[in-house]
Amino acid sequence: MELEKEYLYKSFKELRVKHFAEVVDAGLKDQDPKQQVQTVKLLKKCCEKEKHERKSSQIASKIKSAKFGQVQTVENYDFNYNPSTRRIEKTFLSMHNNIEKNSLPKAIFVGNTGLGKTHLARSLGYASCQKGLSVLFITAADMATQLLQAQKLALLEKEILRLKKPQVLIIDELGYVDFDTQGSQLFFQVISARHDAGLGLVVTTNLNFSQFNQIFANEAVATVVVDRMVNEAEIFYLEGDSYRKHQKTMKNKLKEK
Repeated sequence: MELEKEYLYKSFKELRVKHFAEVVDAGLKDQDPKQQVQTVKLLKKCCEKEKHERKSSQIASKIKSAKFGQVQTVENYDFNYNPSTRRIEKTFLSMHNNIEKNSLPKAIFVGNTGLGKTHLARSLGYASCQKGLSVLFITAADMATQLLQAQKLALLEKEILRLKKPQVLIIDELGYVDFDTQGSQLFFQVISARHDAGLGLVVTTNLNFSQFNQIFANEAVATVVVDRMVNEAEIFYLEGDSYRKHQKTMKNKLKEK
């Protein structure tokens, strides 16, 4: 009984219902032992329900603000579809399953179009939301456009803070758009700020790191961007036939059954 009451009052503090403990304590004194047990059990259920609903609401809010475009989870990814995905499965799942506030995901997915890079990146973001972490998903093209637009409107500092704020930032499709001198410098500012703050960063790209000088203004910027991105990050290389083609084949097989 005492342990149950201790849990109950701890829950009141956690839920920030300031005066509940005082009222409940007074009410229990007017009840016989049997009634007290029933009351504490009922209140415990109420607290558990409230905590569950608040957590679910918080997660839903995190997912919405992440702007994934499409929710994709690791449960729906088939690591057996080719040798490269089988090689990364253990390392990827270790990162995915151990995401916490003090263990933010830092990963770069490298490979051609259609290999499931974005799916895996989104699944890390979704897992982060489940742990109550803030996430933002954005394409490299949109990021470049928004940074340059903010600079023109004298809102650059605000935009960089917006991109630095999420605990996990996912930059998709790096390599499909070229950055001019201004864009390259602004992109580096964001990456550098997040690196220095120890925040999570997930990137998908169709280019090898030696090819980054093709999308950034010069070799120097490309070098420092790569340096900040890969530091402490896990690099996942994907290759082979299109994962989308594999998914279509699997769906057709299921229809035939």
